[in-house]
Amino acid sequence: MRGFIIGVIVTLLVIALGAFITIHFGLFPIGADNPPSSMERKLANMAVDNYVDRHAPVPSDNPFQPTSDNLTEGAHVYEQHCALCHGGAAAKISLMRTRFSPPVPQLINRIPHDEDGWLWWVTKHGTRMTGMPSWDGVLTDDQMWKAILFVKHSNKLPPDVQMAWQEIATPAEAAPPVPPAAPQKQPVKAKH
Repeated sequence: MRGFIIGVIVTLLVIALGAFITIHFGLFPIGADNPPSSMERKLANMAVDNYVDRHAPVPSDNPFQPTSDNLTEGAHVYEQHCALCHGGAAAKISLMRTRFSPPVPQLINRIPHDEDGWLWWVTKHGTRMTGMPSWDGVLTDDQMWKAILFVKHSNKLPPDVQMAWQEIATPAEAAPPVPPAAPQKQPVKAKH
């Protein structure tokens, strides 16, 4: 029994020493352009899933109904704050997708199956070491819920919302510059 305990202690010390050497000598690739290993991805996903499952609101149903007004407001919020990284009307796959580690989920191209409350929690609080910021204090809770409502219905939008979404995503044509007004000549006063 004593040999087993010593073996466990030695194994743990070797693992700790290996981790220390890897970190101390800069052998662990930290660049966002280095894809995470399968073990790193599995552990990170497990940590996120378990933590959010424990802290997401219950019930996790979206308090807003998919009306045209709510979906359009959600489209505005999404295009303004989310589309650059998660894809949008202009490009379902964002160019930023692979610029983060892990890669950014493309929410319009592949609608998440997660419950609305789970997505709301991640939107509100962000996810450390992924580039996903906390939107708390930037967006209201209602704006977050409506953006999630929009994402969840983005593949079956009513025509009016689809058209509004395209208009939101299409930058307005830049108006030609207005030339400065010509200085007005002051009337010449007649000398008396």
